[in-house]
Amino acid sequence: MGEFNGQQLTSISAKPVLKKGFTLVELLVVIAIIGVLVALLLPAVQQAREAARRTQCVNHQKQFGAAIHNFHAAYNGMPPATTGNTGLTLWAILLPFLEQRTLSDQLDMEASGGVDACTNAAHIGADAAAASSLNFNLLKEARISLFACPSRRAASDAVNNYNVPTGDYAVIIAGPQKWLFWSSPDTQQQALRVARAPGDTNLTNIPNGPVSAPVDFPNRGWRPRDDFSWVNDGLSNTVVIGEKHVTPNYMNKCCKNNHGPEGRDGFIFWNRSNGRGGYGEYWLAGSVNLGLARSAREGEELNVSSAPALGSWHPGVSNFLAADGSVRNLSVTIDPAVLIALGTANRGEVISLP
Repeated sequence: MGEFNGQQLTSISAKPVLKKGFTLVELLVVIAIIGVLVALLLPAVQQAREAARRTQCVNHQKQFGAAIHNFHAAYNGMPPATTGNTGLTLWAILLPFLEQRTLSDQLDMEASGGVDACTNAAHIGADAAAASSLNFNLLKEARISLFACPSRRAASDAVNNYNVPTGDYAVIIAGPQKWLFWSSPDTQQQALRVARAPGDTNLTNIPNGPVSAPVDFPNRGWRPRDDFSWVNDGLSNTVVIGEKHVTPNYMNKCCKNNHGPEGRDGFIFWNRSNGRGGYGEYWLAGSVNLGLARSAREGEELNVSSAPALGSWHPGVSNFLAADGSVRNLSVTIDPAVLIALGTANRGEVISLP
């Protein structure tokens, strides 16, 4: 209370009027606005996440490239794609150069090939059979994140129905053999070729092993077959590793339906391990002659001789490692002839990529 000119004044306090809650119409408008914002932001978030996953995939391949070059520096040659008909693959050979020396030091690299899944002593000798079996048992427990593309799965999920590790990268092959790439070592046209060996065995220097091959037979076991001079098309114009095509319905599945597409997710460390997580090489290698899958599901109904063996789950592109250690992002619409030219090491093609 107060006085002014003798008149009594009454204090009036102005209090804001607060509205309690929204009307139904207002609430629906707010929800609609939030929905529009989410619809606008979600694709951007998904694109950002996929870009990060693809970058991680590229980094995996760059590490493979560094490992191949470090192997070449150490042994004066490139690592072979596999050690022969049966046995260790490129991924096992590169382990010491991928910060996996603890595992690789336990492997017997001299017992790396043979027949009958490398465990039949009648074919490869008792010592070699025991060493090969030890290799297999060690590698089947390996779970290495580098071999899984994060756009497709986590490393912990890269295990097939035989409970052996699989992966999302393929050794590039080129030439007449589109999937069974150990049987014609002299006709292979890719950079990383299978180690040469007489017949179907590759145990020329192992005690108790086959004696049919001369002692000085070159390119045996895990040792280099070729050096960089084999890639005379140019290291930057020749791809050595690509992303393996695996369709969603057959991911983590292997070895059924007479070389059907569900066989692609096989044991990455072991070559041609019938009944032990793999069946043939089509889960290990990718032929450029079969083309590049344009989508995750392309060729799902086809068998291995006609389905694409290379392809990613990245929208519109697939990553490839070149022999110089760089990674190329190739469009899924690439000319098939250009892809074949990139996959061959010394045919003299002139390649022009956008």
